[in-house]
Amino acid sequence: MLCLSLCGLIISALMLGASALPIVTAQTAPEPSACGRTLEALWTGATNACINKPDGYLCNGGAPPAVEPEGAVANAIAPVGSLVEVGAVEALRAPPYDASGIGGILWLRRGAPSPITLLLVGDVTLRDAGTPDVPPWSALLMYTAPEASDCVDAPRSVLIAQSPLTQQARIAINGVSLLLGANSTALVRTAPGETIFTALSGIAALIVLGEQTTLWTGTSISAPYAPDDYSAPIGRASAAVPLDPVYLERLPVALFDRPIILPQPGTVTTLGAVNLRTEPNTGSGVIVQVPGGELLSVLGSSTDGTWLHVRRQTGETGWMFGELLGRNLGAINARYFLTPLPPQRLGDLGRTARVLGSGGITVRSGPDPIFPALGTLPGGAAVTLLTRSPYSPWVKVDVGGGVTGWVAVIGLETQAFIDALPVEVNAPIPPTVTPVPGMFGNAFPDPNLPGN
Repeated sequence: MLCLSLCGLIISALMLGASALPIVTAQTAPEPSACGRTLEALWTGATNACINKPDGYLCNGGAPPAVEPEGAVANAIAPVGSLVEVGAVEALRAPPYDASGIGGILWLRRGAPSPITLLLVGDVTLRDAGTPDVPPWSALLMYTAPEASDCVDAPRSVLIAQSPLTQQARIAINGVSLLLGANSTALVRTAPGETIFTALSGIAALIVLGEQTTLWTGTSISAPYAPDDYSAPIGRASAAVPLDPVYLERLPVALFDRPIILPQPGTVTTLGAVNLRTEPNTGSGVIVQVPGGELLSVLGSSTDGTWLHVRRQTGETGWMFGELLGRNLGAINARYFLTPLPPQRLGDLGRTARVLGSGGITVRSGPDPIFPALGTLPGGAAVTLLTRSPYSPWVKVDVGGGVTGWVAVIGLETQAFIDALPVEVNAPIPPTVTPVPGMFGNAFPDPNLPGN
């Protein structure tokens, strides 16, 4: 009876369409301009067309780029959603955003043996500078236009480099080796006589003229060049400085392969052992006690500025009492009452999923196969994603009519960023919990640990 009722509700949900879940933000966003509304539509279309596409291909999500060689390859990459093997392209330029909000958004996903994703935002030029004996796009020359767009809501032109979740990546950009640790993100741009590298998440390093320098999240390092020649640096790398927040404004992080909360300028250092807490108060749970001398990036602060929302180089996030931290910070503009979630995908595809395969998937009362089955969702059924399990790769879904249950993520097709779903803190726990290392990075806090 339950399965029949559940399937009936699924059919009703499919007929009515899955409604989008509301997104709670720390601040009310200003009303976008006319070109801003065009950008939102452009980026939503790019999400539908290019998110979760395979490695080894270029995917065009915006206006047609200029491509070498001309002819068949250039024509193939022009339509939105088109895929072209990376080895078939020698150079490309994504067009700038015009006054109406139309411009370039392009993914270059280099495949094995060293996968990396490059996201071109706005007026970015890339040329494959590798030799024939190395995989395509192991080294590249790049240039980003310094001018701001005529569209007031458009981001600056930048290149985003992101490594896989569990694998390091290396790429040479303008003669500098950029080393990204697993699950790391960097922003690269050019200015007259320099290339600037900015760490947005994870761990990174630069090798400039044989000298390696750590690039900490929240900071930038530049390499110097001769005028109009970005082929190789002519001097040592600069000292690290807090990032310039201008180049993070309006950046479409929802289009990253893994969306992230952008850091604030600079870093902090623990002055002793400091508790990393779930919320900005001493009554909240402790995630872990961080030893003294550890460098962290800052994501924001409490509204009164006394607590800082920080991220460790491992990706672990939480709150620390500001007086226990040494600071090398710029201005912190992100202030909020509640801990923000990572950004979610644009459009309904960021909060919905479809059941894979013809055999369907079992809906259960808890996030593990040990829990009783509530029914079966047929292949192709649409569901709304609600929350995620804190200890397993399962999500709670709404099939319509108020009927909810738990399903395994592996049985769903979705463009949603699962880590951006709220954690179901009251999810039923099976008798024996088997955590999945690296799946979500959650921890069970111990509120009894001492200190702030």
